[in-house]
Amino acid sequence: MKILLVSDTHGDIYSWKKMLELEGDADLIIHAGDVLYHGPRNPVKDTYNPAELAKAINEMDIPVLIAAGNCDAEVDGMVLNFPIQPSPLFCQVENKRIIVHHGHGKSEDELVQLAGKFKADMLVCGHTHLRMVKKVRDIVIVNPGSASLPKTEDQIPSFAVLDKGGISLVNLETGEVLEEES
Repeated sequence: MKILLVSDTHGDIYSWKKMLELEGDADLIIHAGDVLYHGPRNPVKDTYNPAELAKAINEMDIPVLIAAGNCDAEVDGMVLNFPIQPSPLFCQVENKRIIVHHGHGKSEDELVQLAGKFKADMLVCGHTHLRMVKKVRDIVIVNPGSASLPKTEDQIPSFAVLDKGGISLVNLETGEVLEEES
């Protein structure tokens, strides 16, 4: 099974289409929040088109699980066919227990404790726009970074791919693997 992990698209239709162009053969997409609205602290990009992004998500043939982020509002859920679910979102895929929480209002330690309560193998979070993958107390923590507004020093937009080989953080522009965890 191949799962795309994405966060912080903030209404950017280009980033969604580019991710699917690179890895569109996925079986599931998990979005860690901040789907449509750019947020008052973020710049409005030329590719900002939340209505078109909502349409593209609604037309997906594969399931999309979405955990609520701090920029997601009730009205966003009204235009999406896939519900924006309260954090933490829990899912089990094959034998992997996954907790998804946008990450706002929680420290890394609090998120790891939450994942531990669910006996999760993986915690997917976003919010910081900083990509990372690491293991803490037998829980793999993945922040796919931001697909549209990265805050990393290198300013590379990113997403993650989870498959039988492990987790890869992927450069949204080039498809290059930036980091891996098996």
